[in-house]
Amino acid sequence: MKPFKKLVSFVCSAFIGIGTVLPVSADNSTDSTARMLDSMTTKQKIEQMIMITLRSWDSGSGESTPLTVLGDDFRAMLEKHNFGGICIFAPNIESISQTVRLTDDIQRSALKSETGIPMLISTDQEGGNIYRLTTGTPTCGNMALGAAADTALTESTAGIIGSELRALGINTDFGPVVDVNNNPSNPIINVRSFSSDPEIVSEHGLKYIDGLHSEGIIATCKHFPGHGDTAVDSHTGLPLIDKSYDELKELELVPYQSVLSCADMVMTAHIQFPQIEKNTYTSISTGEQINLPATLSKTVITDILRGDLGFDGVVSTDALVMDAVSANFDPVDAAALAINADVDILLEPMTIQSTDDIIKIENYINDIAELVDNGTIPSQTVDKSVKRILKLKKDMGLFDYSPPDAQAALDIVGSSEHREQALQGAMKAVTVLKNDGSLLPFDLSGGKAAYFYPFENVENTMAFALERLKKDGKAADSASADCFCYQGHSAYEYEDTIRNCDIVIAAVEMYSLSDLDKTNTGRGWQAAFVDDLIGLAHTNGKKVVFISANIPYDTARFTDADAILAAYCANGMEDLPADGQENKAYGVNYPAALLTVFGDNSPAGRLPVDIYEIDDNTEYTDNVLFAKGFGLAFDESKPPESDPAQTSESPETPALHDSSEAAQDIPVTSADDTSLNPELKTSDNKHDPDKSFPIILGAGVLAAAAAAVIIVFKKKK
Repeated sequence: MKPFKKLVSFVCSAFIGIGTVLPVSADNSTDSTARMLDSMTTKQKIEQMIMITLRSWDSGSGESTPLTVLGDDFRAMLEKHNFGGICIFAPNIESISQTVRLTDDIQRSALKSETGIPMLISTDQEGGNIYRLTTGTPTCGNMALGAAADTALTESTAGIIGSELRALGINTDFGPVVDVNNNPSNPIINVRSFSSDPEIVSEHGLKYIDGLHSEGIIATCKHFPGHGDTAVDSHTGLPLIDKSYDELKELELVPYQSVLSCADMVMTAHIQFPQIEKNTYTSISTGEQINLPATLSKTVITDILRGDLGFDGVVSTDALVMDAVSANFDPVDAAALAINADVDILLEPMTIQSTDDIIKIENYINDIAELVDNGTIPSQTVDKSVKRILKLKKDMGLFDYSPPDAQAALDIVGSSEHREQALQGAMKAVTVLKNDGSLLPFDLSGGKAAYFYPFENVENTMAFALERLKKDGKAADSASADCFCYQGHSAYEYEDTIRNCDIVIAAVEMYSLSDLDKTNTGRGWQAAFVDDLIGLAHTNGKKVVFISANIPYDTARFTDADAILAAYCANGMEDLPADGQENKAYGVNYPAALLTVFGDNSPAGRLPVDIYEIDDNTEYTDNVLFAKGFGLAFDESKPPESDPAQTSESPETPALHDSSEAAQDIPVTSADDTSLNPELKTSDNKHDPDKSFPIILGAGVLAAAAAAVIIVFKKKK
């Protein structure tokens, strides 16, 4: 949060008063967090550094069911311990009213704990493919926002996300993603990134944070120092990026230089950087020596993030149950390494799904506390982390808890207004890469279309688009289209349909490059079908429109199509939405692409990434087929001009910390050389946590703060 926003928030919280009686004093004096800290035991401090997750529960039957209501055992655990936060997921969110009750129950349970400290209630509501609010507004996704090239749209989109989270009682978003997707083979980031251009990522990342802050939501930038150049998913493996620190400064770290002054939290990446962190650990699975990933690296967190980049906010790990960490590190060793690296929050060190798991997490807490007591983890390191967490909670008003309003949430979450704004954003993002013979826009009133899509949940997108076209006067009431889910089918089954239509529309959902190999037993059937479909259509004198529904790199695979569009997110639509009802979340990018095809949208999207040619072996080449910034409008033959890029200075290269100073009881193997450039000095960290909590005294300061509030109010109006 910007400093002046923090000031306003602090002043307001000082005079609003406390809506709920808290066991721990929630006064807003300068040293209140220090007094809280002094009153806490070592175990309570460790608990405050743990963010658990709410997933499912096995009551003893051997079968787990999603937790949508807190059971007695889980509630008792929250009241007994003093966890700093909890992360919830889509299976925990059935409806708006249920979610409001759930988050309120979670927070009230936390307030009954010995410390009475409210929790960070978080979720991954990134937008696009990654969303948890099952009746909310997923929005078009980050890469679509990058294609729309409108930072005001990004801010308003994040504002939608923030308002819906706040209405449900969720105070923390694990977004924005500020990874630079410069590797087209990236299996996990891709459309979650704004662009392959770090300046574009920076611009949109800042506005995304502003949008969340406008609704009082904590913003988390991830995944530090960058997950965009990996070819391995850290959920299932341990990625490695073989880059020097200077190389990271030129690309991956550029967005962080821009956003860290505004970010509340940073989430780490489970990625090895062997040129930066040379210390190793013996994998508990393979027995091999592996480099410490960024999450556990003092070099990456202390020296680079905190030292060089000057971030003194809250740092959270990515989920520690992900295979990158859990398959290679003993859980307590991983905790000690992370804390000694100056990480503040241990996210999901284990999944708690039974009473046995409650015992495991209690043992985990005891084991970490013992490491603090024996000096393996310095107590002052723990104190610094807990102080940061408490300060964040106080700055964001969490101590002034009031329960979410269920009726207000019904009016906000997934509202018609939000859905319309999301659709408009997706329409602005649609990028036309080819339009031979001005095939598009296609007049549906004067012809018939056949629409082929890969999965059943896409069918309603055409019905949605047709209703919109008719409403907007772009199609006659009698207009229709034939719709076919082609999974499990051959293109030749539809030859009669193709002969009798005027235009063929085919969509592919690419999630990895292997999806484009028609010999692949996974999703290769999509490429095989669309290849045959294009050939069959052309044989019968028909034109083909190809829609890249998800990752846009597949546009290089189907260049024989007569028109090519990129939509950037493949969320389906299980049910047609109805106004005045609580609808299931649905994708807006598919309908946006169809509305573009039929002339109800003037495409203005521009590629936020380079599209590389694909060879006969289904491998990317070094040749760029469609360059970043390219995009056709219906009324011109060349793309719109790109916005001028903003510049950002690179940080000075510090002399990196020797991680061999970590506690001797942790089995880390020190490398001979732990310094990247010993001739340069570590930049001074000017963010003193002991001096960062402002003292608000005197009528003059209060008047200035009040004036700031008025200015903000006027600007918003």
